[in-house]
Amino acid sequence: MLLMLGERATRASWQVAGVARYDGALLIVGDEAAEQLENLARSSDRFSGALLSDLLNRVAQVIWGESVAYENGQDKPWVIVRAIDSSWCEVETDEMGIVDRVREIFVDVRLVP
Repeated sequence: MLLMLGERATRASWQVAGVARYDGALLIVGDEAAEQLENLARSSDRFSGALLSDLLNRVAQVIWGESVAYENGQDKPWVIVRAIDSSWCEVETDEMGIVDRVREIFVDVRLVP
């Protein structure tokens, strides 16, 4: 996922969680990397894009999950990506170029206004 968002995503700090807007708990298929992501979600701590990229590359699938990116200690995220029940992906951002890049990878991508 992070590769499609570019270097900016790797430099950003991230939080992961379940998808509250759909009452979906974080659900990741995988082994040790999935467990690490679940632990990070429980902590609510921000962590590096490099770590997120590594963990996502080692999980089989994110079924339910929300990934939120922040730049330079900002409080407002620059992008939120939600995996919804393995059915579609939502993107919340002010930058349409990001949505276009996500659509290059995922079939069903919905922009959240």
